[in-house]
Amino acid sequence: MATPLIRLHQVTKSYTRGGEVLMVLNQLDLEMAAGGYFALMGPSGSGKTTLLNLLGGLDQADSGSIEVADEDLTQLSGGELARWRSRSVGFVFQGFNLIPVLTALENVELPLKLTGLSGRQRREHALHALELVGLADRASSSACSACSRR
Repeated sequence: MATPLIRLHQVTKSYTRGGEVLMVLNQLDLEMAAGGYFALMGPSGSGKTTLLNLLGGLDQADSGSIEVADEDLTQLSGGELARWRSRSVGFVFQGFNLIPVLTALENVELPLKLTGLSGRQRREHALHALELVGLADRASSSACSACSRR
């Protein structure tokens, strides 16, 4: 296998619900090479979303190490993780989390405000993203009307 782009070593993640500890990932070891295609499959509740949240820096493991492109996410502070996400990761969530009072363009542009991009650059990037998904004609529509066209 080529040098792994993603490497998890002995990753454990659990949640507590109603006083009960739910072990979702238990000492998981995983390596994924750059340039590969991978499918994450399993029944509901098997840890797929938890794993993706850990890899995207949205959640933290209870123990173990998570390396993505030679960056050890388990060693980053909350602020460092936020900066890493803004530079390295994009998310497409199952349910949309749009702000209804903003336009489609403003919703796409919003996370870019955490970057060093100028207002003009943010707008250009957001417009390009809307073009890529066929929604450029809805850029000035409120998020509610843009979403109903899915």
